Amino acid sequence: MIGVKCREAYSMANYQGKIYISAHPLANISVYDPTQSYHFGDKPDDNPRNLGRIDDIFYRPRSTLAGPLGWVWVASIPDYGRWGGPLSYYDPQTGQKKAYYRIFGDGTCYTLAHLEKQKLLAVGTNINDGSGTQPKVKQASLFLWDYQNETKVWEGKPDRPVKAFKALVAHTDGKLYGTIIDEDTAPEIFVFDPQSRTFTDRVALPPGAPLDLGLQEGPDGKIYGFTYSCLYQFDPITLDIKVIISSEKAFSVPGPIIGRNIYFASGHRLRSVEIFSLSDISSD
Repeated sequence: MIGVKCREAYSMANYQGKIYISAHPLANISVYDPTQSYHFGDKPDDNPRNLGRIDDIFYRPRSTLAGPLGWVWVASIPDYGRWGGPLSYYDPQTGQKKAYYRIFGDGTCYTLAHLEKQKLLAVGTNINDGSGTQPKVKQASLFLWDYQNETKVWEGKPDRPVKAFKALVAHTDGKLYGTIIDEDTAPEIFVFDPQSRTFTDRVALPPGAPLDLGLQEGPDGKIYGFTYSCLYQFDPITLDIKVIISSEKAFSVPGPIIGRNIYFASGHRLRSVEIFSLSDISSD
């Protein structure tokens, strides 16, 4: 969508009929109205319209989330040779931009989910920072951000080594689900209870490292996830995992669920698979 000026879309969010695109390099944010003709640029009439950088630290915007306070939130890896990837927001109504620095110290804010009932952002972190750096923190953590009072209210870690939180999804059952990786421990999907603020369960993932932003809730209430080698279904009630498609290194980028299909990219190819029934869609 944004294949001009050597920009690569790292993450996106939909808000009030528009798509907010966070792109590499320099973590530029653009806004695209799909009802209008395509013409990328920096002017008010351009579409997508480049909104620029939030600051000079953001570089690789790994997660974009819209909604809380009517703002577009971004978690980003910092620029080359820098530590401390920030959390930030852009206000579409006023154009205001603000970044919160070093909430996770020398680590990076990496993936986001909205705990709407608690009015909190769940932020999964990563020990890695800007290109050319070596990690200064040993363990990634999950923290909860009170966006109304602009403060971190909780931080914790699963009872296992974690290098990075790869994806988060806030489920309609009120719980938070996420995928975690580490070099010496097998990847897992975890269950987090925001009420008690505890990690309750962990389940081993199918083969292949989990993809960034690779979790979403389906219309049937189950969670669908991607690794590099499979598309799988996770049942939040039974904690069972079922592999839907398995093909070595077939999945590059996870896509959305639209109707009866789930979309994904394999390299430069956009693909989809029909996995839902009409009863699943009508029960949504």
